[in-house]
Amino acid sequence: MTSPTSHYLDVTGQPWDQRRPGVHWKVLWRDGDRQTVLVRYEPGAVIPRHRHLGDEQIFVIEGEVEDDTGVARAGAFARRPPGCVHTVRSPRGALVLAVMSGGTEPVGGPEVAPQAL
Repeated sequence: MTSPTSHYLDVTGQPWDQRRPGVHWKVLWRDGDRQTVLVRYEPGAVIPRHRHLGDEQIFVIEGEVEDDTGVARAGAFARRPPGCVHTVRSPRGALVLAVMSGGTEPVGGPEVAPQAL
């Protein structure tokens, strides 16, 4: 019986996908509703208010991101449990590694954009 092998990805060769103005993703791995992505926030970028249907874990590599409950700066880890509702902002820009399961859904209010996150 052969064992599974490691998978390697040349991240520098992967294109950035603009998910919304000022927010770009590189999907590193995806399996169903689970995924690992690099997220690059341009200064001033905002992800409108949304609810997590699964959990999200982030590690901030550069810069900082903030939400309704706090700020995560370079070197910080944060976890958003299923059901967490927040708006994400990056006033000065950031590079974040995010591991997510489930999706998100917009939550009513003036900041909600018509597109899915």
